[in-house]
This record gives sequence, structure tokens and C-alpha cells, in this order.
Amino acid sequence: MATAGTAPVFLGVVTGMVKTSRSQLRRLMWGANLAGALLAALLLATVAHAQDEPVTPPARAVRVQTSGGFFTLTIPAAPVSPTQPITALLAAPVAPAPGSSYVVKPGDTLFVIAQELGVAMDELAAANAIADVNVIEVGQVLRVPAGATVPTRPLPVVDSSLPITERMTPAAQQAQPGSPFYRTTWLTYYGRPGIPLMGIMGEDEPITVTTWLRAQADAYDAANGPDLGVMPAYHLVYGMATKAPGDDGMHVDYLPDDVVQKYVDAARAEKVAVILDVQISAYTPADAIRRALPFLEHPNVHLAIDPEFAMVEPGQLYPGDPIGYVTAEQVNEVQQVMAEYLRANNLAGQRVLLVHQFQNTMIVDK
Repeated sequence: MATAGTAPVFLGVVTGMVKTSRSQLRRLMWGANLAGALLAALLLATVAHAQDEPVTPPARAVRVQTSGGFFTLTIPAAPVSPTQPITALLAAPVAPAPGSSYVVKPGDTLFVIAQELGVAMDELAAANAIADVNVIEVGQVLRVPAGATVPTRPLPVVDSSLPITERMTPAAQQAQPGSPFYRTTWLTYYGRPGIPLMGIMGEDEPITVTTWLRAQADAYDAANGPDLGVMPAYHLVYGMATKAPGDDGMHVDYLPDDVVQKYVDAARAEKVAVILDVQISAYTPADAIRRALPFLEHPNVHLAIDPEFAMVEPGQLYPGDPIGYVTAEQVNEVQQVMAEYLRANNLAGQRVLLVHQFQNTMIVDK
């Protein structure tokens, strides 16, 4: 928040994919089909000879020919229970040996993982040299401390024994009374007026979009219960990065003031917040937001910067290629510019600075 000299930063992660050639896929599929057929035949043979008291079958060795030569497939001598359902085996918890691991999945937080493992979050963080407990990535392998139990993944259920405020992430729980995020979920609709392709804010006029936003906010509010509120917000792409340099050569197209004011007025009437987002381009982050400062005179208006479009590489021709970044010092400079404007104009209240991030490299030198 600008008045306090700090601002909330939302973090995100992305995952990558690996390409496989068609010839590799054909070989893999052929091998998988062959192995599947062999295993199916062996399983059927076991079931066909099942007796009232199952007999442990001997180990089997099967010689298999492939395009790369011969290999031996060994079937272990494991007893098969004709009564225990496979679902029982899948649902059974696994007690790991020392040094076992857990792979971070979408939606995980370190707090929730620690609860499921039955260890303290600080202990889990220390075991994995995690400096910031709010930052983990999908696919990251966590070392499980000795004595913990790797959780299974049953279908999610609602646990009404804990208030929702106690099930939030550590960062959300750290918000203090007076913070815009204290026991409050922000629900934002994103886009650029007049450009439906960029998001829902461009699909219709403010009054219509507000109806949609309010209905969605009410649904979240009902689901959250009395302990957690919802703040609906317009998230407008105020300064849009452009491939063409424009008259000033800065690659940013700002919305006209009258268009922005129309949304600000509609939002105030409906008790909705407004976030004015600037896709930095050739500006410095602090200079990129200066044109938006006068709108901070409205208590419901906040600012955002988007490092993705910062032109930081020598010889870069246009924003977004490659993906840009900002430094921690630049984020602080933006907050300082906002705070100085508020003080100079005797503007009361708090303002939020939102920083887009979907890769760790988008905010550097922290």
C-alpha cells in the first residue's frame, strides 16, 4: 500500500512442456501396447486359477522381442487378494522412509502441504531451504522430514470445523486490520474497454459488466460466510503495450481520461474498486504510472504495473518479446511516487499497487 511504503505483490507460476518426435511416440506406443497385452494376459491367468485360499504364484520371466533386440520381463511373486478392492490400496496412506519427497501440485501452498504431512510449516521450509514460505512452484520436489506421512489425494471435501480465515495462505493471514486485504477477497474483472478480446471489461458497458461482477461477488460472499468479505473491482488495462512505437516512441496507448472517468464514476456508485493497469513498455515503471496519478484523487482507484511488457533488453523492438521484468528497487520507486502524490494533494485513505507476476524472473533483485 502506498501510504505504508509497501504494496501487496501477487505471485504465480507456470509450467513447461517437452516435445516428443512422432517416431519416438510410435516406439513408445508400440512398447506400451506390448507390455500392456502381456500384463493383461498374466493378470487374466491369475484370476482364472484363483482358489478359495489364494496361492502365491511363482515369479515368471518372459522374453520379449522388440525392434531394438530382446529383453526379459520379470513378474514378481506377489500374492493377489481376490477380495481387497483396488480403491482400498490406492487410498491407503504411505509412510515414507527418511529422505522421501513430495511433488508440489496446482493449488498447493506450503501451509497446506505441511498440515497434510503433519509437520510444522517452518520445519518443512527449513528442510527445503525455502526463504519465502509464500513462494513454491508446481512440480517443485520437497524433501519430507523424517516421521511425516505423505498425504493421499482424496476428493476435496468442505471442512466446516475451521473458519475460512484460518484456511487462507500465510500471506493472506498476515494482513492486519486496516489493510484492504484484511479478511477480504478481491474479485477483479480484467480487460480493455472496447476490446472484447482482452477480457470481460471490454465486452459491454460499465453498467452491464457491473451486474455480472456483482453477481459473481455475491456468490463468493455467500460461499465465504460471515468471516471473509469480497471486494469487487474493475481491472482496466489503462496503458496498453503496442507493437507500434506511437508518436512518443514509448509503445504505450493510454485510455482517454473521459473513458476512465466513466468507469470510475460507475464504480463509485456501485461501491466497486478500480485498478488502472499500465503495461510499462519503454518507460521506467515510475514514469509509466505518472499519467494515472490524478485518478488517485478518487478513493476507490488503485494502480498496477505489468513487468511482462517492460522493454529491458538492448535492441528490443517491441514489448513482450522477450518477457520483461522490474527490479525490487523499481517497485519501491513506484510506491514512493504514489505516496508522494497522496501526501502532496492531502488525499486520505490507502491505495494498492498491484504487480503482475507469473514467472519468478519478472521481479528481480529482491
